Parts: sequence; C-alpha cells; structure tokens
Amino acid sequence: MEIKCPNCASRFNLPDQLAKPGVKLRCSVCKTVFTYEPEVPLAEQGPLPEMPIKKKLPLLKIALALVLVVACAGGGWWYYTSKGAAKQQNEQDIAKQVELLTMRNVRQYYVDNEKVGKVFVVEGRVVNEFPQPKELITIEAAIYDKDKKALAVKKQLGGVQLSLFQLQVLSEKEMESFLNNKVEILTNNTNVPRGGEVPFMVLFYSPPDGVAEFGVRIVDARDVADQAAHAPASAPAAAPAAPTTAPTAGSSEQPK
Repeated sequence: MEIKCPNCASRFNLPDQLAKPGVKLRCSVCKTVFTYEPEVPLAEQGPLPEMPIKKKLPLLKIALALVLVVACAGGGWWYYTSKGAAKQQNEQDIAKQVELLTMRNVRQYYVDNEKVGKVFVVEGRVVNEFPQPKELITIEAAIYDKDKKALAVKKQLGGVQLSLFQLQVLSEKEMESFLNNKVEILTNNTNVPRGGEVPFMVLFYSPPDGVAEFGVRIVDARDVADQAAHAPASAPAAAPAAPTTAPTAGSSEQPK
C-alpha cells in the first residue's frame, strides 16, 4: 500500500498488514512522525450537505416588470406615431381637396344685436377654381388677441349670409338656424361649377374683449360624386322649411 508523508509528500510502499488505520509512522526522508489515516474513497463519503437555494423570484419579477414597461413604452410610441401619421395624411388629403378654392371679398365687422349684444361677423365668398364641381365647402374662422392667441374658433358650412337687419334683430338661435338652413346650403353649396361662388358667414356672439385680428380658411370641400348618393335623401327632409325662411335667409337687402 502506498503511504504519503503529510509533511514532505514523500511516498512509500508498505505491506497492507502494517498500514493499518491509526498506526504511527515516521518518514525516512524528513523524519516526521504521523498517524496514518487511509483516504476514504469518494463513493463512500456521506452525502454532501445541501446548499441553501437562493430564491430568484424577486429577480424574475423585476425582469418581467422591465419587459412590461418596455412593451408599454413601445406600444405607446407606436400608437402616437401611427396616430400622428394618420393625422398628417388626413391633413394632406384635405389640403388637396381645397387647394384650388380661393376666397374673395372677405371682411369683418361688429353689429349691435338687440338680443345678444355685440356680434363679430366674418363674411366673404369662396370661388371654385377646380376643373370639376365642388360642394359642402366648410369655412373655419378664428379671432385672436394682440399676442395672436386664439380667443374663439368656429366652423361653418358655406351657402348662407344674413342681412344687416337680420343681424340686428334676430336671436342667436334664429341666426344659427338661418346659417345652417339645409335648403339654402343645398341650393348654394352643392354642385358648384368651375368659377362658381359660395357665400359664407361666421358669427361670434358676445366676443371677448381684446380682439385684435381674425383669420379665416377653407377646411373642407367634397367632390360632387362623394355626396351624389346622399343628396336625394337630404333634400326631402329640408323641403318643409323652404317656403318662408329660405328667401329671407338668402336676401341681403334690408326691409324698408
């Protein structure tokens, strides 16, 4: 049996009957006396003590939370990006629909109304310079203070203008009813040929103090083909209002 000196690591061969556990031996090289303890084979060793398992659940939760945050951020970015792209595309489409529509005789003035007080009036005419007919032309007017901050913004379908007398005596509800009269709009703001004109008027009731300037633009118009299928259904619904109110709404003359 091979014996190894624990001090100098010298190795010696001894008969098995002499190399018994606990026997004292002396190294012939370094003269160290030591007790012989045979090495226990690895297979005969007892089970290794169980090492405590570190819990990884908190780390897993953190990782999942980070993934969720990244996913939400990516989803939000995609939503706002796609929304912005759709909005930009819509604005480009509208710009093409109105690029050859021009305005003339645009003016603004105040009127003292008997029922609502001061009324800020914006009026003018839209000229169709497209080669094809247009209809349902929509105007947007705004009033601003001296710092160019918008005080009020309003959209209005073209086709109707009120007379000065009507602006002075009608209530707000009555004026809005005239401006949105379907018969007048269908008469003056549909199938507008090349070179045709559409009157418009936008009213701001009791405007705030500090109005320094105004702006007006065309924000929508449609090709005649877009509304051809809907025109027959719209006209009958508006017909009962025609006999009394339509001529008055279209007139620009004051009663004597």
